[in-house]
Amino acid sequence: MSTKLPNFLIVGAAKSGTSSLHNYLNQHPDIFLPSFDFKGKKVKEPRFLIKQIVEQRIHNGVWDYEEYISLYSAVDNEIAIGEATVLYLYYYNHAIKNIIHYLNKDVKIIIMLRNPTERAYSAYQHVSKGVREQKSFEEALSIEENRMQDDKTITPMIMYKGMGMYYKMVKAYLDTFKNVHIILYDDFRDNTKIEMMKVYKFLGVENDVNVNLNVKHNKGGRRWRNSFLKHLFIEDNFVKIFFKSILPKKIRRHIYKILSNFSKNNTKKINKETQMYLNNYFKDDIFELSKLINKDLEHWTR
Repeated sequence: MSTKLPNFLIVGAAKSGTSSLHNYLNQHPDIFLPSFDFKGKKVKEPRFLIKQIVEQRIHNGVWDYEEYISLYSAVDNEIAIGEATVLYLYYYNHAIKNIIHYLNKDVKIIIMLRNPTERAYSAYQHVSKGVREQKSFEEALSIEENRMQDDKTITPMIMYKGMGMYYKMVKAYLDTFKNVHIILYDDFRDNTKIEMMKVYKFLGVENDVNVNLNVKHNKGGRRWRNSFLKHLFIEDNFVKIFFKSILPKKIRRHIYKILSNFSKNNTKKINKETQMYLNNYFKDDIFELSKLINKDLEHWTR
């Protein structure tokens, strides 16, 4: 088994383009990112370095060190070996301690940042597609402070405001690691090829490669408007088992497509008053972040 472990990490932020970045990097012949564990289970975010915090809240993850090592058993001659877990940014203290313990201080860190108001609403749209988020965005924001303490099983992704307070998170990584590359979501969205060239240079790999940059991954989009069907197809274990184990994949897709046509609708835009509230909430943190990374982020508060 290979003893090679990550020499770079994509640490977040969630809903800031990390899925697309992960996919693009995974197409590069000199870059290795794990896709499956040794059992053949799909693994996009191992979350191993914060396992003590999220293991009880998130079902999918790699919680054993030997299993974590096994993710990299297929590493061959790749130059850049990576991992992507977006919660490493939010849980920066715990993640940094374990990065140093299990890896080392020479690990390269990639951070992607998005307008925190946009990121918060995108995260809400993502979480509320499932059954764990039944509250309106405004209600979720109002009770966020105690929500994690009140429900020990809820996903950390409901920290819509907390995950957008980037300054302390980014500063901790900059203070700890000498190789930190920051990508702004707007730049990545509008000039993907240029930003990817910068990432290739940062990772020390060839930049003249054939990578499909046209597909955006893990985008927001249509949501269940029928709560009964939402619970039935997302929460009901019998239905999920029946679908997966009995019905052929082609038939499952056909049924789901039919249901989607009348059970889903497009995402609504954020309420203007809520947008103004969040812009003001994040304003001071954005100002400090701007100075820290030497980037003009004033447009984030408009």
